[in-house]
Amino acid sequence: MTDHASIGSMAAPALPEILRAIHAGRGQTLADSETLPPAAYTSEEFFQLECERIFRPGWLAVAHVAQVPEVGDYVSIEVMGEPLVVVRGKDRIRVLSRVCLHRWAPVVEGAGNAKMFSCPFHRWGYDLEGNLRAAPFMEQARNFDPKKMKLPEVRSEIVLGTIYINFSGDAEPLAPKMAGMIEEWSNIPVDELVVGYETQFHCPFNWKIAVETFMECYHHIGAHAKTLEPHNPGRLSWGEDMADPDQAFVTLRHPLRPDLPTETNLQSGLPPFDGWSEEQIRTGNLYHVFPMNLIGTSVDAVRWTSILPRGANDTWWVRLHLVRREAAELPEFQDMMARAKENGAVIAGEDVGVNTLQQIGAASRLAQPGRLSHLEKPVWQLADYIRDHIGEAV
Repeated sequence: MTDHASIGSMAAPALPEILRAIHAGRGQTLADSETLPPAAYTSEEFFQLECERIFRPGWLAVAHVAQVPEVGDYVSIEVMGEPLVVVRGKDRIRVLSRVCLHRWAPVVEGAGNAKMFSCPFHRWGYDLEGNLRAAPFMEQARNFDPKKMKLPEVRSEIVLGTIYINFSGDAEPLAPKMAGMIEEWSNIPVDELVVGYETQFHCPFNWKIAVETFMECYHHIGAHAKTLEPHNPGRLSWGEDMADPDQAFVTLRHPLRPDLPTETNLQSGLPPFDGWSEEQIRTGNLYHVFPMNLIGTSVDAVRWTSILPRGANDTWWVRLHLVRREAAELPEFQDMMARAKENGAVIAGEDVGVNTLQQIGAASRLAQPGRLSHLEKPVWQLADYIRDHIGEAV
């Protein structure tokens, strides 16, 4: 068991203490597992270390191809303080810096479709590949050559429709580490998905709290007692073992209550995906692609989430509800999506409520690592991922 003495002291733990407490839990089995120390969720110093050792070297989910289906479509994002834009050019999708090469004002905001990005400050203009195409009144600037100037591009990789970026530029390719998930998604038409609705909201708690809650159904008995627990009891859920210790994701299953008919999961009116067995229709799937991409799948939708950490207790949540392209042609489609969005907001509100309380409690100097249930296997798996990537020394 973990030695709680250093974390239970009345003084806020310093970064070396937090790291020692984290690694004290190394080698735990699920049966004797605990959470990471509370300070790992509240320390700004530790969060900055996560940025340096987990986020910048890793693959971060920033957008989905369904958000940029046409040439010129773009989505502006901010990741760890970096203003970026995801844009579909004539040849491929790119993730570019939004910072003007002149005097740093972002050249684009929001989302839409464009042929060029024009800086609002001095009207320097860039094409969809990031090339500088317009720089007014620069004729007298010695050796100024706009042809040699280009917005920096961040390395990206697309796997199962998700656009991932790697800031360090030297991460191993992601797709091979997702082979099991790619195989499992063979009956989801990834290239034909469209955005039914999008929602974004602020979470006043640590990114790991958001990830952990999404990836366990144990909390259905509390936070979702009237919404999810009646048809998807948390006690029936289970986390899958990792087939490969190097794989980039973990999985949780949450089946329909046995006495409910399969049709319970076919009531949305949306066209289902083809080739799903009755068992697959009855079982929901939750995936965590390390470190911060969360995806839920059902027979008629993919619920895609990117968790964008902005501080130790500051997280931005982006969720897309993705459905088959044929669904958008249904006359009642907008009404369907409005109901789905309303229901989703209720569930999210229940999570945000308890997670906000959890962040308050984690800041207590009397808080200690908590024991985990067998229903929280993905929480245990995330803790080991953190141990493996955070390092043992500052």
